[in-house]
Amino acid sequence: MIQKILTFSILLGIYFSWYLILLNKGKDTKHLFLSFVITTIPFQMSIPVFTPIYETMSGTGTFTSKIFLMIPLVSSAILLWTKRPNNLFSFDKNEKWIACIYLLILVSMFNPNNYAILATAGFAVLFTSYILFFKLTYINYSPYLIINAIFASFSLLCLVQFALSILYPLLEVSIVTTIFQSGGEEWATRNDTRSGAIGIFVTPANLGLFSNIAFGFFLSTYLTGLKKKLSLVLIILISITIFLTYSRTSYITVVLIFCAIIYIYKYSKKTLISLNLIFIGIIPAILILYWVIFYSPLSETFLNTNADQMYQARLDHWLIGLEIFKISPIVGVGINTHLEYINQTAELNNKIHNEFLSTNPIHNIHLIILAETGLIGFLLWIIYLVSSFMKAKFNIANHNNLVLSLTQISLIVSFIIFGFTDWAPLSPSIFPLFILFTYFNNKYSYHSK
Repeated sequence: MIQKILTFSILLGIYFSWYLILLNKGKDTKHLFLSFVITTIPFQMSIPVFTPIYETMSGTGTFTSKIFLMIPLVSSAILLWTKRPNNLFSFDKNEKWIACIYLLILVSMFNPNNYAILATAGFAVLFTSYILFFKLTYINYSPYLIINAIFASFSLLCLVQFALSILYPLLEVSIVTTIFQSGGEEWATRNDTRSGAIGIFVTPANLGLFSNIAFGFFLSTYLTGLKKKLSLVLIILISITIFLTYSRTSYITVVLIFCAIIYIYKYSKKTLISLNLIFIGIIPAILILYWVIFYSPLSETFLNTNADQMYQARLDHWLIGLEIFKISPIVGVGINTHLEYINQTAELNNKIHNEFLSTNPIHNIHLIILAETGLIGFLLWIIYLVSSFMKAKFNIANHNNLVLSLTQISLIVSFIIFGFTDWAPLSPSIFPLFILFTYFNNKYSYHSK
């Protein structure tokens, strides 16, 4: 808690200084409030107000079992004090995805297979805190200010991540791995198998995923001419950070993000399934990945490491996820509860042959969604991925909402690829970014006009 208070105080000091500098230059400072809240997301700035007792004390799912008072909720109170909109609790047509998630939460709360209802409630509090804040932000801010706020926040975060990645693993200053998250040093060394940068996160996977999303955002601003020189510098720094994570998934994902954004930006008006996609999009991506995996300086990371052990551990996890789905195929076992379900179900508990399987969430978010929300939630997830991708492509083709639409492409690619190997996309330090980009991308979508 002391670490969190100290970090919060430092961030507050940075933003207050930033505010004074901009004010002295006569520049707009309104975006800094939103930027500050976004910056606190990866740091997981929140106060636990209730911790339910369950078998899995470390957490019942990817969001842990604790219920938090979150900065977005406090920030929402500040925005409500300045303006009280009449339509705050209404949903328009571009907020259907929010209604779907609340429907899944409601089903989970009444699900007889849910052994950790309060953990589902914890997720509901997290989701509501961010949705309420982003909705109030949409009412109070212009699209330009929102993108400016994201740019400012991601710039600061990426500079911090880059500096920490240089300190460890490059300079082997291991103390930086424990400054922001307990247990960081253990994950940074992959249990003494190989070292990798974690930045302000607890694992290289989280840093890799955040960096991939940030890479997509700054590539989008670069292509659209928004602060082009600074965007290019940040792209280079992020690329170095991704390299220092030594995360195989991060390397693959950043290549696919680059190819996807460049291709869709240039050929958005063409149909998605075409010869252009094969010869200009897919084949170049495959060739680049082939070189990265087998011939680049990174090939040793893929071929001469503990990859086989990691694949086996993930396979064991996936099989358990499928077993949960077989037991409750329609509605699953409840959002943010699958670890508790595993530990309280004798049939599944007998399949646990090491502590990793019973204390870590399933390393596949697609299977987590299938296990926790059943076919209903999984089909909604697939529909979201396809429709969100196509909506972003349509916006790009019509030169509408370019930055957020291109970033949405990188978000979807990141969540799909990382989702097959890790649970980082559904972690409290990353998932709010999914809410952020999805909310505003939908709000400013051409289809919502």
